[in-house]
Amino acid sequence: MPAEPTALSKLNAEVVLRYLRVFETQDLDELAELVAEDVAVHGAGQHVRGRRYPEGAILSPGLSNCRVQVDDLFAAEDRWSPLSP
Repeated sequence: MPAEPTALSKLNAEVVLRYLRVFETQDLDELAELVAEDVAVHGAGQHVRGRRYPEGAILSPGLSNCRVQVDDLFAAEDRWSPLSP
């Protein structure tokens, strides 16, 4: 039987789920609560700094009306599933 997730694991999972939900809601105020103004963004061969980059991705027409479903969430030595009781 898997060990009960720690309070920190649950908090980390909640932050990740809130971040992903912002892509559905396009709520930039919630994004500002989660992501520092000078966040470092790495991906697709680019390395940039600033919250405006994830804001741009969130507001991109290519990501509008998206739905995010998380079945499992893995982190440093823990695993959390929103489907777990």
